[in-house]
Amino acid sequence: MAGVPPHIARRHAELSREIERHNHQYYVLDRPVISDRDYDSLFKELTDLEQEHPALATLDSPSQRIGAPPRAGLVKVKRRQRMMSLDNTYDKKEVEEFIRRIREALGPEKRPTFVVEPKLDGASVELTYLGSVLMLGTTRGDGLVGEDVTPNLRTIRSLPLRIAEKGEVVVRGEVLIHGKDLDEVNRAREAEGLDPFANPRNAAAGSLRLLDSGESAKRPLRVFLYELVSGGPKVSTQQETLSWLKETGIPTHGLEVLCRNLDEIMAAAERFSAMRSKLPYDIDGVVIKVNELEHRAALGHTARAPRWAVAYKFEAEEAETLLRGITLQVGRTGVLTPVAELEPVWLAGTQVSRASLHNADEVARKDPRPGDRVLVEKAGEIIPQVVGVIPASGSRPPAFRMPDICPACGTELVRIEGEVAVRCPNREACPAQIKGAILHFGRRAAMDIQHLGPAVADQLVDQGLISDFADLYTLDKTSLVGLEHLGDRSAQNLLDAIEASRHGRTLAQLIDGLGIPLVGQVAAEILARHFNTLDRMKEADLEALEQDLSKRHGIGPKIARSVVLYLSDPKTRKLLGKLASAGIELEALSPVSGPLSGMSFCVTGTLSKPRERIHEAIRNAGGEVHDSVKKGTMFLVAGEKVGARKIEKAKKIGVKVIGEAQLNLMIEEKNL
Repeated sequence: MAGVPPHIARRHAELSREIERHNHQYYVLDRPVISDRDYDSLFKELTDLEQEHPALATLDSPSQRIGAPPRAGLVKVKRRQRMMSLDNTYDKKEVEEFIRRIREALGPEKRPTFVVEPKLDGASVELTYLGSVLMLGTTRGDGLVGEDVTPNLRTIRSLPLRIAEKGEVVVRGEVLIHGKDLDEVNRAREAEGLDPFANPRNAAAGSLRLLDSGESAKRPLRVFLYELVSGGPKVSTQQETLSWLKETGIPTHGLEVLCRNLDEIMAAAERFSAMRSKLPYDIDGVVIKVNELEHRAALGHTARAPRWAVAYKFEAEEAETLLRGITLQVGRTGVLTPVAELEPVWLAGTQVSRASLHNADEVARKDPRPGDRVLVEKAGEIIPQVVGVIPASGSRPPAFRMPDICPACGTELVRIEGEVAVRCPNREACPAQIKGAILHFGRRAAMDIQHLGPAVADQLVDQGLISDFADLYTLDKTSLVGLEHLGDRSAQNLLDAIEASRHGRTLAQLIDGLGIPLVGQVAAEILARHFNTLDRMKEADLEALEQDLSKRHGIGPKIARSVVLYLSDPKTRKLLGKLASAGIELEALSPVSGPLSGMSFCVTGTLSKPRERIHEAIRNAGGEVHDSVKKGTMFLVAGEKVGARKIEKAKKIGVKVIGEAQLNLMIEEKNL
C-alpha cells in the first residue's frame, strides 16, 4: 500500500481480521469472547492508524461500519434479475395444491424435495461482492429498480465487508431488527419528538433509507441472506446454497428444514409457528421452496412470483396478559376509543403495553375489567387489539362505562343515532383533537413535515404556541428551543421541515391534511382536481358545490355534504385564509393520461413501499384509485398480509387480483 510502512500495514490487517472475528462472534454466533471495553480499544487503534495513514481506510475496513458522510439523495439502481414477490396462502389445501402442481409440471420421473424456511419480516436487499469486497447494496424497490444503500449496509456489523470468493457474487436476503432493540430505538425517537416505528419491519426499512449512514450505524440492524443470485461455487440445491453462505461468513437464519412431502412440510410449519414467540425477530410464516435448483429453472415464474416457492402465512399471533386498567383516547375527529392498559407482553416481535378496545359497544360485549386476563393480537400485524377476556376469579371491579364529558376538554359527549362512536363535539378547542389534527396535517401522505411527532405536538399545544396546524408556519427558533427534548439542532430540523412543506406539495395533499370528515386520499385527489387552487376552494359557491360534487364518481352525497358543512364553517374559512397567507406554493397535479388511463385500482396489504406512493404511481400513470373494492374497480393490487376473504370478495364481484410486480409491468406498458 503506497506510502504506508509495511509494519503499519501488517498491524492494520491484523486489527481488521481481529475486529471482524469479534463482530462475527457477537452478532452472528451470539458468543462474545472479549469485553466491550477491549473491543473499543481495538477499534480505536485501527481508526487511529487510518487517521495517520488515510490509504488504509479501504471499503472493507471495519471503520466503514461507523458510517460515511451524508448523501444528497438515494441513487436508483437497475438490477439484472428482477427480485420477485411470493404467492401467499393461509390454507393447508392450497399448500397441497402447490405441491401437486410442481410434481405434475416436473413429471413422475423427477422427485423434488422442499426446504421450509422462516418467512423473515424485514426489508429485502440485494448485495454485490466484487473482487471479494462488498461494493453495492440495494433495496427491493419495485423489484427491478432499487435504491443504493451501500453505506448503510456496511454499518451492519454481522455483514462481512470482504469474503474469500474473488469473482462477482450477488446474494439476497432481509435486513431486520430485533424486537427488544426496537423498543430502545423507539424510546430514543420519542425523546426527540419523533413518531415511534410501528413494527420492526418499518424500522429496518426506514433505517436502510437514511441519507446519513452515521445515523444508520446507531440502529441495531442485522441481516440474514438466503439466496445466491449469481457467482460463487456451483451448487445444486437450496441446502447447499445456505451451507456455502454460512461457510463464507455471510449470516443466515440457520433454521431451514428439508422436507419430502406435505406432512413433513406442515409439521415443519407448525414447529416454526410454535417457536415464533421465542425468536428475537419477527416471522409471519414460512417459505416453502423447491430444494433442487434445476427443478426451479424448469418450473420458471409468472410475471409476479416464482412457481417453485410459496409463502404459508401464520394466523395473527395472540398473547395473554394482565389488564391493568382502561383509559380513553380522544382522536382528531373527536371519537373516544377505549384503550386497554396492559402488563407488557411480547407480541409479533414488539413489546405491547396498550391495545384497542374499539368502542363502547365492544367494551360492553367483552366486559373487560382490571385484574382480568386478556387475549391480545395485532390487527394486520400492526395494531394491537383485545380479542378475548378471561374474567378474574372472585370479586371483580365495576364494569367500565363511557363518561358523559370529554376527558380532554370537559365538553359533554354526544352519540349520533345509528353510530357506535361516542364523540366530543368541541373540534376547535379540544386539545386532544387539535393535537391529532396537527399530526394528521404533518403526516407523510399530507404535508410531510418530518420531526413533527406526538411529543412535539403535545408541547406546542400545551404551551400555547399554536392553536391549529396553520400556526405551524408562524413558529420561530426562540420559542422552540425552550421545549423539552428540543435543543438547538432539533428545533432547527423542525423549522427546516416546516419550511420545506411550503413547497413541493399538491392541493390534494393539503386537502387530505385538513382532515375533512369522510375525506381520505382518494377523495382529496378528486376534490383537488375540482377546485384546482386553494383560492377557488375558499371562495366556492357552497349551494352549487354540494349538487356538483354529489354527481362525481368517488365522492357521492355523504362526502359532498361533509365537504360543504366543513367549508361553510366560519372557522374553516379563517383557517384556509391563514394557510393561504403562509406562503404555501402548491404544485400542479400530475396529468391523468398514461398507460393506466381508464383503469381503476384498489391497493391492499403490505407492499415494497408506502401505500400512498403506490397510489401516486397509479395516478401518475393515468389510473384511478379506489379506497375499497366496489362496483367499477377493475384491479385489486394485493401485497402481503391480505386475508383470504378480501381476495375472495374481489374475485366474486369480478375484480382481477394482481400483485405489485404485475402493476409495475402495466405502468411500464409491458403487460397491457
